[in-house]
Amino acid sequence: MLLAKEENAVRTYADLKEDYVSLKALLTSLGVNLTEIDRIKE
Repeated sequence: MLLAKEENAVRTYADLKEDYVSLKALLTSLGVNLTEIDRIKE
């Protein structure tokens, strides 16, 4: 995702970000602690 953002691939980045947020929400609802492994900070 960071590479897509650096290359100004706006649509690619937006699509990947949407998938990332959905996956993160799903994993959090299942009780997975993402604080230590989440490297993307906005």
